[in-house]
Amino acid sequence: MQTTTLQQALERYTAAYNNANYMDIRRQITVNLFGKDVEYTAHEADQQVVDLMNMLQDTCLECYGASQHSGSHIQLALLAAWSKLSDETINMIYHYLLTFQQAGNTTAEDFEATAKALRHIYTGQSEINITTAHANGVHGWCGRMAYELLAAAEYLLKAAELLLQHHNDQTYIREKLKHGLGRITGALYEGIRHSPQPELFNFKSTYFPTEKDRF
Repeated sequence: MQTTTLQQALERYTAAYNNANYMDIRRQITVNLFGKDVEYTAHEADQQVVDLMNMLQDTCLECYGASQHSGSHIQLALLAAWSKLSDETINMIYHYLLTFQQAGNTTAEDFEATAKALRHIYTGQSEINITTAHANGVHGWCGRMAYELLAAAEYLLKAAELLLQHHNDQTYIREKLKHGLGRITGALYEGIRHSPQPELFNFKSTYFPTEKDRF
């Protein structure tokens, strides 16, 4: 992917800028945040709207290869997910970004996929937490195994969220994976100890990658 100077990116952005499309996105974001009957002018200076539109511009510059704005699409995706923007709004932003994207750059695609994945992760986390709590009340080994697997899913979903955010602390990601694997192990113990077919839950042949697999 070709990189450009910030000045070059700004010049290209200004040349390709379409105010009508930009304002359509701003209106759609405002509707998502405040409802379909919102008065747009009343929220022109709202911080959420301003932050999203500023990050949208930074991401446009990233689409042109401006290294100063590298990673802006991740921050835009985070803001979109936290703000619970609809898939329709995310699609509008994606197509707008394509207007500025140079060949070999995948910023627009990565924004779209990350924003949608994170938004649905946040929804899924709430549902899994509720489901795990209910499963904890089921008696018998099947209930206990289901509970352990759901608890593992909570940790694994959190690890996936951190990876999509490009979280700086990989130790934190490892911690979530470790806890998730611990819960999976607990689930397998339930199957080994109480299932009428314990051999089905014996995964001793499973191989986990090590640093040697890096080379």
